[in-house]
Amino acid sequence: MQTFLSDAAQEFVEDIGGAARGFLWAITHVGPGEVRNWDSGSAKAREVDGVQNSFADGPALTAAASREFVHIPDAAVDRLWPGFSAAVVGQGVRSVLSVPILVEGELSAALTLYAAAPHAFSSEDVIHAVACARRLSRVCRLLLDLARNAGAAITQPPLSVTELAVWSLIREYGLTKESAMQYLQAVVRDGTVTSPYPRTG
Repeated sequence: MQTFLSDAAQEFVEDIGGAARGFLWAITHVGPGEVRNWDSGSAKAREVDGVQNSFADGPALTAAASREFVHIPDAAVDRLWPGFSAAVVGQGVRSVLSVPILVEGELSAALTLYAAAPHAFSSEDVIHAVACARRLSRVCRLLLDLARNAGAAITQPPLSVTELAVWSLIREYGLTKESAMQYLQAVVRDGTVTSPYPRTG
């Protein structure tokens, strides 16, 4: 699951021209009593995202808990999270956008974008980020459902949720490993969960 989320986040940032605009991205995993960086686009992004672990709250934590996006247009004048904002400004970040990804139950995550310029994220960026997070939430639920089905059917399950999901698609629908991976990647791209049966005719 982590691999799919990371690949999708990277693709999303590329789609909105984030690399050229200097955007950093990170995925924060939030569970009961646990907050940790799941993945990031660079060492700098991981460092910046790790700042909120030093505070009781932050945009990613709030987005994950509230299931609503959080936007800080200019961290230099933010008063909602003064400690977090001062720390990221000190690391050269002025804009923050965090959108929630619902993994399951109390387990959730947030995709957070960071930018050096204030007011870096347009309303269109916010709309696209929220839509991306909703697709990823559906993918997480699909992967977990497939993994549960596969895990119940084998005595020694593979190590990852993705491997379990692929195994389940192979067993239930007769797909090859390659076509099962392609199906899951297609779901990540467009968020549409349809029958994985190959088209005929």
